[in-house]
Amino acid sequence: VAGPKVATLTGNYTTDRTLYADTLYTLQGYVKFGGGSTLTIQPGTTIVGDPATPGSSLWILRGSSIDAQGTADAPIVFTSGNPVGSRAPGDWGGILIIGNGVINRTPPVLTEGPQGFTEDYSGGTDNADNSGTLRYVRIEFAGYDVSGGSGQELNSLSLYAVGSGTTLEYVQSLAGLDDSFEWWGGAVDGRYLVSYESGDDHFDWTEGYRGRNQFLIGFQSSRIDPAS
Repeated sequence: VAGPKVATLTGNYTTDRTLYADTLYTLQGYVKFGGGSTLTIQPGTTIVGDPATPGSSLWILRGSSIDAQGTADAPIVFTSGNPVGSRAPGDWGGILIIGNGVINRTPPVLTEGPQGFTEDYSGGTDNADNSGTLRYVRIEFAGYDVSGGSGQELNSLSLYAVGSGTTLEYVQSLAGLDDSFEWWGGAVDGRYLVSYESGDDHFDWTEGYRGRNQFLIGFQSSRIDPAS
């Protein structure tokens, strides 16, 4: 078919899926991969969050994984679906990964997110759990206030009880509404993480996070106006 290739991801997925670099993908609503599925993303792929659907975001649930291995020349980019020049923090929700690692709170404990869409990430027992790979990935203009200003927001990259078998390298958050990187428990290591113009914390961890991180940059020159 003539013209650019486009596709929309929406709802829940329980089987493996591959996203290809020749197609522009839109996340519409709360997109969740569960049931042991693997989401594979080719180098150079662009995925946009739908600004018209509040909270549009990508969730990798416990037992499932993401294989997003970009390269320096062909990074994987998650960004706003608004045109270049009119993008703003909070245009879409961000990426959430839930592993089987240990947290220091008594179950049940739910992720941040709106009622009916949150997930229980407590009760994990394996700090070596593997939720996949993020390498050479850029996350732009993400975040979503789910509490009407009460301090509960989706972040650019939220890591819930993610284990050390997961690879997190060369990941950049750009102009997120809330935290750029946030860890809740678990033990995933990270290297070469860049937070550029964060709406809140560049790097935030809690609930007994035991991972190690090397080569972090947090750069802040101004506070960018968020999306309405």
